[in-house]
Amino acid sequence: MRKYYEAIEKFHKKYKMKGTNNEDMTFRLNLLIEELGELAEAVTKGYGKKEFLEENVDLLNLIIGNLISTGISAEEFEKAFWEKHKKIMNRKKKKTKSGKYRVSEFKK
Repeated sequence: MRKYYEAIEKFHKKYKMKGTNNEDMTFRLNLLIEELGELAEAVTKGYGKKEFLEENVDLLNLIIGNLISTGISAEEFEKAFWEKHKKIMNRKKKKTKSGKYRVSEFKK
């Protein structure tokens, strides 16, 4: 994680994003939605592995950028990641009403 974080941090510094609209979370959320739409298009239109990977990398870059923009360190994120990972590893796989399987927290 550290290597990816540092790469995106370098990108943010190069383009002087500190204190600009590029750190605004509403703006960044719109970028995430746009990229998620591009990933959905790659999947639903049957694009190849290269396009699929590229759209996932775009999403990861934006997510790491969100951390940097809000001052969350790589260490803080890593700790939160492993806490969440432990939690999800203890969940049970459940079948939905539609017959599909999910491993997520089901709230009643």
